[in-house]
Amino acid sequence: MDLTIRVSKKGTRVVKASELHRALGLADHHYQANVRVWIKDVYQFADGIRKPVGMQDYARSTNTKTDVVHEYYFNLELARLVALATKSKVKQAIATKLSKEEQVYPEHVQLTAEQTMELLEQTKAMTRFSCQAAAEERHLKQYTRRTGSADYWNRYRVDNVVKITVDELRAKLRDRNIPFNRNHRVRELLMRFDPVECIRVGIVDHYAAQGYSIPYALELGKLARELANTMRLEVTDDRQGEGLFTTPADVELIRQLQRAAA
Repeated sequence: MDLTIRVSKKGTRVVKASELHRALGLADHHYQANVRVWIKDVYQFADGIRKPVGMQDYARSTNTKTDVVHEYYFNLELARLVALATKSKVKQAIATKLSKEEQVYPEHVQLTAEQTMELLEQTKAMTRFSCQAAAEERHLKQYTRRTGSADYWNRYRVDNVVKITVDELRAKLRDRNIPFNRNHRVRELLMRFDPVECIRVGIVDHYAAQGYSIPYALELGKLARELANTMRLEVTDDRQGEGLFTTPADVELIRQLQRAAA
């Protein structure tokens, strides 16, 4: 049962459809017919009964060299559901392996009460520039380890984490007549445009740096933003020290989040 679990560019754990097919002990000459059925069948996903969605549950490999045999990447949930739907004698073992990996690196947020409180404390700590900057640095290190270099990091982070470019931020600030200077980086610009976004971005960086997928980290970032809005948290630049308006938070947690080492 040799099934390699890979990591996509967005940090999502995936398996190759051809390798899943082989691990299930299915005949190679049935692969093309089976994979067509797999991506069009109906399954009980965590979010409901539906067909797999392209670029969400699966994606066609860009390295496919022929128009006859196509390679696909399946996320772990789809791979597990596909395995269970087959008549393979080893489907339980394959599905169990995939399920265990899903539990370690989930794609969707389902927090316990304890985990919710942990996110709440992280959100309060992430009101600080120092924690946000350290989270970004940890994420960069994780990205470099995963891809082998820091090439395209800025583009990757804009597309997957920040969701807005420096030029777009500057344009929005001009529209609101909010002053800024050319030396301001994304964090300083966000602070002026939408401070709570700094918290969201920091939480996304924090979890992505730990190896969680971008979709999962984004969900946590969204939750953190909602918590910050509910508590009316204020973002502060603490690089020169804590101020009177800095949000109180657990001191040890702050120290942990301020560490740039991943």
